[in-house]
Amino acid sequence: METLGQNENFLGLPAEDSDIRRAQVVILPVPYERTSSYVMGCFRGPKAILQASPQLEFYDEELQCEIYRLCGGIATAKPLQFVSEAGPEATERIRRAVAELLDLDKFVVCLGGEHTSCLGALKAYHDRLGDRLSVLQLDAHSDLRESYLGNPYSHASVMARALEFVPAVVQVGIRSQDARELEHPARDRVKTFYAFEIKTGRVPDWRRQVVESLAENVYVTIDADFFDPSVVPTVSTPEPGGFSWYEAMEFLREVAAARKIVGFDVCEFSPIDGLHYPDFALARLVYKLIGYAWLHPQRRSVMR
Repeated sequence: METLGQNENFLGLPAEDSDIRRAQVVILPVPYERTSSYVMGCFRGPKAILQASPQLEFYDEELQCEIYRLCGGIATAKPLQFVSEAGPEATERIRRAVAELLDLDKFVVCLGGEHTSCLGALKAYHDRLGDRLSVLQLDAHSDLRESYLGNPYSHASVMARALEFVPAVVQVGIRSQDARELEHPARDRVKTFYAFEIKTGRVPDWRRQVVESLAENVYVTIDADFFDPSVVPTVSTPEPGGFSWYEAMEFLREVAAARKIVGFDVCEFSPIDGLHYPDFALARLVYKLIGYAWLHPQRRSVMR
């Protein structure tokens, strides 16, 4: 798989630290957008995150290390190219790309793109891990509509499609859903932690409950609207409320310490020219979560 050079890759790493043969982590840009129904432009999200990332300090004061060194470097694949592919075709293209990297035992980070782009990655991971895989969805929306605007591969239907093959989904931060999503036939395989329950203290031990709901191997799919708009205001379907930065980091570190995060994605980010801090915030999120994932004692192999 071809990779980006120092002037374009994540963190602006030199060749010796971004060589795909050596790096255990690979960033896969997936600029797929076809069903956005409100704010357009999430296909530009991967490039904006990559362009912001060289402004990050390599050293992380919390983890007290240069994270990229923990994993032998971080490679960045060339972005996947899309023209007019419908959901099934795009999903299969993404699945093949992620599967190619998993065959090399890489830890894959997908940068979307609309949330539908996570389906291909989920399929590739599920092909390897089967029912040993659980999905942690950080999102403002349930995304459990059977279809939206006549499209079963809409961004609003991504978890409905995922539940056709993954054993379970744990949702955190939900604060917007249609009543019919509560009637989804696979609803018994979905555990939802609503934002209002968390924020009002109705589930004081929610972090423990989330962790206990997850299998040992966890794929994390992050819709940028999971965050409070003060952290990431430029998203495809904005919602008031959401998680603060440190609230989210504390939670993700706890998940990573207790479970093995095998991969993740960041989706639904629609950058605005001249507004740089959300680009930078999501670049830092990617770097942080890679670091947290390497806290797990079995981190040395992604698929074993």
